[in-house]
Amino acid sequence: MLTEALEGLAAAGGSAVVGAAATDAWQTARAGVARLLGRGDDREERYAIERLDRTAGEIEQAPDEDRQQLRDKLRGRWTGQLEMLLEEHPEAAHELRELIERVRAEVPRPRESWVQNNTAEAGGVQYITQGGDINVGRGRTGA
Repeated sequence: MLTEALEGLAAAGGSAVVGAAATDAWQTARAGVARLLGRGDDREERYAIERLDRTAGEIEQAPDEDRQQLRDKLRGRWTGQLEMLLEEHPEAAHELRELIERVRAEVPRPRESWVQNNTAEAGGVQYITQGGDINVGRGRTGA
């Protein structure tokens, strides 16, 4: 039975695998997970690469409207694989943690954009900013 921390690590690993598919981080994720699952056995490593390539292919071929549901299913599958790895080889936790950090660093960040609509009516005054501060002071009136 895995601890909550190791279950969380396996889930983060499953997310990293699926999140890296079809990105520049895929080769890092693919090689790292295959090495982890192979544990020095070339045959097991090749088998892991085949499964990883199937995962990437399924995601790439899925219609856009089905892609998120497929990603969720595959995330669960890879989380399960990594949980089994950690049950048998708890010492692999450090390697998995490092791999997750490398993959996350390589996965492109989504572009962020904001929309802000402001309306001032009846002589209203607005002081507006995005991503910063506005400090408004009012001096004493009439002396």
